[in-house]
Amino acid sequence: MPGRLIDPAILFAPLSGAKSLGLAVSGGADSLALMLLAARWGDADPDAPKLYVYSVDHGLRPEAAAEVAFVLAEAARLGLPASGLRWDGAKPATGLSEAARSARYRLIGEAMQRDGASILVTAHHLDDQAETVLMRLAHGSGLAGLRGMAPLAEVEGVTVARPLLGIARAELAALVAEAGLTPVADPSNDDLHYERVRWRQAMPQLAALGLDAGRLALFAARAGEAHEAIAHIAETTIGRHAVPLGDGVAMPTEALSDLPRAVLVEVVGRLLERAGGARKRRQLAQIELLALRLQGAAALKRTSLHGSVIASDGTTVSFRKEPARRPRVSPSAEINREGRN
Repeated sequence: MPGRLIDPAILFAPLSGAKSLGLAVSGGADSLALMLLAARWGDADPDAPKLYVYSVDHGLRPEAAAEVAFVLAEAARLGLPASGLRWDGAKPATGLSEAARSARYRLIGEAMQRDGASILVTAHHLDDQAETVLMRLAHGSGLAGLRGMAPLAEVEGVTVARPLLGIARAELAALVAEAGLTPVADPSNDDLHYERVRWRQAMPQLAALGLDAGRLALFAARAGEAHEAIAHIAETTIGRHAVPLGDGVAMPTEALSDLPRAVLVEVVGRLLERAGGARKRRQLAQIELLALRLQGAAALKRTSLHGSVIASDGTTVSFRKEPARRPRVSPSAEINREGRN
């Protein structure tokens, strides 16, 4: 079976220097496979990090409590300490998936802090990566987004490792079956209201045309390499020409004039981040449009984007942090306030 070929020592080698790790386990086949592989790694290597299992009941399905109990029982069987966590309180009427995700990472992050675990290991795999690339491609993402999920990243304030990104869903399912376990079946995995599920169901047709998960993951890796090259050139350009301001940074327009379009957009994106303090770039099309406007010699009147105020006199372009907006005061409140002075 494919699962027998998976070597935990190789998978978890990049994490071997950690003192303690958390494992996110929902009870599905993917996360059960992660727990089994991590336990085997720990059993075989006396110097492996201490492992903690975390399973979250989001309070959205009555079956979830039993699923968490199942995970805790399997973790105990493997000799792993485990915590069941629950998202209590009112749930939002809209944006439920995003809220549940934030709650999950918050709860696990708090538990990790208590246990001293520095990195959360998740079961994202090759098929998840392919679906992510397809969704981002459909949304018009640039190279930074088309890299897909990174093996190590910060998510909702939690450092997350994804060692299974090179392993297919079927391999993980085979490993779980070999262990004699019956994974939890989450109905949301078949709910066509979710975009990821729709792409998942389209994958067999794409694979039949040659665009399978492996090809998409390879594309993501190459997109990542291209992004790294462009980012390096962009950072070098900024280092050579950027002038710090008290509340931002300035660049000579001449330094932007001959840059290739992809490098120009990356330079502008990074300057917006530095001035505005945004952690994630949004609205790539607006950044592209701004970059092209700044590349010309014409002056640019004051405009704002991503928390930055941008202006150009045709010779120098400045990126300054956008001032905090003062709350609007009603005329009656203003009159009352003046009357008290």
